[in-house]
Amino acid sequence: MVSMKKVNGSIAILGSGETSPNLVSVHRKLLNKIGDNVSASLIDTPFGFQENADQLVDKLIEFYDVSLNIDIKLASYRTKKDFKSVEYFEFTKIIEDSNFIFSGPGSPSYAAKNWVETDVPNIFEEKLLNGSSLVFASAAASTLGIRTIPVYEIYKVGIDPYWESGINLLQVFDINCVVVPHFNNKEGGNHDTSMSYLGENRMKKLQQIHPTNILGVDEHTALIIDGKENSFEVEGLGEVTVINNNGTKKFSVGDKYSLDNLIELLKIDDSEEKVKSEPNFSENENIEDTLKKEIASLRIEIDKNKKNSENVSKLIDKLIEYRLKLRSLEKYEESDIVRDILIESNIEIEDNKESSSWKFKD
Repeated sequence: MVSMKKVNGSIAILGSGETSPNLVSVHRKLLNKIGDNVSASLIDTPFGFQENADQLVDKLIEFYDVSLNIDIKLASYRTKKDFKSVEYFEFTKIIEDSNFIFSGPGSPSYAAKNWVETDVPNIFEEKLLNGSSLVFASAAASTLGIRTIPVYEIYKVGIDPYWESGINLLQVFDINCVVVPHFNNKEGGNHDTSMSYLGENRMKKLQQIHPTNILGVDEHTALIIDGKENSFEVEGLGEVTVINNNGTKKFSVGDKYSLDNLIELLKIDDSEEKVKSEPNFSENENIEDTLKKEIASLRIEIDKNKKNSENVSKLIDKLIEYRLKLRSLEKYEESDIVRDILIESNIEIEDNKESSSWKFKD
C-alpha cells in the first residue's frame, strides 16, 4: 500500500532513557531538522495521574534547558475529564503552534485512553505531515501503533493480557504495528521482563488474541524515522527489532536505511481498523467549542505578554458583542454559553437594557 500523503516531518521513538546522556544527540538531531525557529512543547499526559507529575515536568523542562538550550513549553492535558474544556483547547493550541513535541514516561494505557477519540492523534499527524519533529519515549512511544500494551495492568496488577487501542500515528508512514519500548529490559533478574516488562510468554498470549506486527526498541535506544528523506536509522546503545509473520529482523546502530524497508516489513493490513476519531457535535457544542478556543487563545496571549491588556480587552469586547447579537436574535441558549465561558474565565458581566459591560472578578 502506497501512502498518498507526503510526510515532511520526523519522529524519534525512544525505548527508554529520554534524558540520559546517551540520547541527547537524538533530541538535538530532531531539533536541528527544524532549524532556528524552534517552538517546543512538552506533553504531560502519560504521567498526568502521578502524584509527582509537577516534579517530572520540572525535570524535563530543566533537561531541555541545560542539555539542549531549549525553552520548552508545557502543554498540559492530564485527564480526559478536561476534554473540550478551555484547558483542553489551550493544550491543543499549544501543540498546534509547536514544531517540536516531546512526550515520554508514564502509563501507556493511561496516555492512550486520554488521547484516543480526541483531536490529539490528528494534530500529531498534521505535525508530521507539515515538517515538525516529534520525540516519543517509553509510555508515549507505546501508544504510536494500532494497539497499546497496558503494561501496568498486566505486569503490576496481574490482569490477563489484553490490548488497548493505540493512536495509530505510524499509519501516516503506512506502518502497521505495535510499538514495544523497553524491548531488551532485564530488570526482572530471574524472570523475563523483556518486551516492555511483559516477557515472551505474555507477549505470545497477546499475539494469540490478535496477531500484530511488533516494532521493538531497546532501552537507551532510538528509532528515527525521517519522512522527508524517506529513511530511518538507529541511535543509542541497543537495537531495533521487527517481528512479523515471516520472522524477526534486527537493525543496528550506525547505518541509515530506506524507509521502504521498514514499510515492507510492517505492512498496513487493510483489515485493520483505522484508529480515527470523527466525533459528531451538535450546533450548540460547535459554538461552545469555538468560544472556548477563543478563551484558550486569550489565556495563551496573556501568558506570553502579561502587559498586553489592550488586545485582551479587544477580544473580550468581541465576545460580548457576539453574545449581544445572539440575544438580539433570541438565541438565548447560545448567548448563555458565551456568558458561562466568560464567567469561567473570571470575567464578570453586567447586563443593561441595550448593552453589556464587563470586568475581571476580584
